[in-house]
Amino acid sequence: MKLVVTALVRWLAGAALLVGLLGLPGLAAAAAPGAGEAVALAFDGATGTLLKARGDALSRSDDGGRHWAPVKLSPLAAPRSIASVAVSAGDKGAIYVAGPGIGVLRSDDGGRNWSARNEGLPGSNVTALATHAEQPDTVFAYVTGHGFFRSQDGGRRWQLMDAGPRSGILRFVHSNMPGSMQTGWLFAATGLGVRRAMDCFCGWRDAGELGRPVRAIAYDPRQPRTVYAATEDGLFLSADGGEQWSRISTPVAAIGALAVTPDGIVYAVAGDGDLFRSGDGAKTWERVGA
Repeated sequence: MKLVVTALVRWLAGAALLVGLLGLPGLAAAAAPGAGEAVALAFDGATGTLLKARGDALSRSDDGGRHWAPVKLSPLAAPRSIASVAVSAGDKGAIYVAGPGIGVLRSDDGGRNWSARNEGLPGSNVTALATHAEQPDTVFAYVTGHGFFRSQDGGRRWQLMDAGPRSGILRFVHSNMPGSMQTGWLFAATGLGVRRAMDCFCGWRDAGELGRPVRAIAYDPRQPRTVYAATEDGLFLSADGGEQWSRISTPVAAIGALAVTPDGIVYAVAGDGDLFRSGDGAKTWERVGA
């Protein structure tokens, strides 16, 4: 009888620990989307191309999302799941794709050819990636369990910068918002809200008090203090770099990704792939494609 009671106590303790872990906001936010769900948007300002990533595919649109064409991925990406897509600044934007098991892939010809860019990374578990707002060769990657890495040569070599916020990261973006000790800021979507840090990696701080899981993050290149955050219960806007947030119109409840063009056009994609566009700062929306 004593052995049975002891075993039961141990089982209950283990179950309680598991429930506690699953209940952590950071872990909940980091849950991987399904393979067919939309996970990322990126806009190439040089060509006017919009890129949309699902967990299992990458597409491109040259007409603002009305029509889409598949982008052939490297065999290195199969059968892994895409987590991020980004385009470098400059006249000839390189496309980056990243995901757990993929690491980082780069294409310099619009997605026709790809090369792995993983030297210096501790593994291929890259769960988020973003390019620098102004420097074409600077790119950032977040490796779960290790932290933030930076490359200043287009992904050829990577250097660990810091561990990242304790709440973990689902998405992040680099902004050229003024006030940094170096060249800009990192805004991260986490399970506890938005976190921000200068790109000198001088410490992470809360950006406002959203206090809820954030699924996607983007900023307006024309007005870098303007930041958009998609949460489980709607879309929020900060006009002061994340100090204060206000709820704004949202085209659909479950937004999977956000992107803002150099002209200030806001794109939002639902988890099922439906794409919405706003030309007035997210006051009104129109559905433009899937």
